[in-house]
Amino acid sequence: MAIKRIYKIILCLLFIMCVGCQRKEVKVRTIYSDIYTEDEIQEAIDIVKKEFSQDWKGCTLKEIYYVGDDQALFTSYAKQYQGDEALVLKMNFHTNFSTWKMGLNSNCDYEDYQWIFVRNKNGKWKHVDGGYG
Repeated sequence: MAIKRIYKIILCLLFIMCVGCQRKEVKVRTIYSDIYTEDEIQEAIDIVKKEFSQDWKGCTLKEIYYVGDDQALFTSYAKQYQGDEALVLKMNFHTNFSTWKMGLNSNCDYEDYQWIFVRNKNGKWKHVDGGYG
């Protein structure tokens, strides 16, 4: 009886450890900006995390970062996507075996995958495009 109880406790602990292993924190690389505040950049990062968790099934987000201040690039994107301001984030992620359905290579690491955001003055960021390019 005591041995069964010990086995149950061990199995419960192993289960808890395995579930905990699946919850990996996303690394957010800090790059400071003279254009945007940390809160403005964080708002865009939160959008990436939310969209990624909802729409990128089979992928594991590993890292997100702001590309740095590139006013010429931001102005170009703002004009292209009818916004007043633009911001670019990049992410690194890993795919599992099922992601071929999304047009991604299975079991691969993708690095520097771009997310483009625009907004009107003092508005909310809107994800408008992304990928490589």
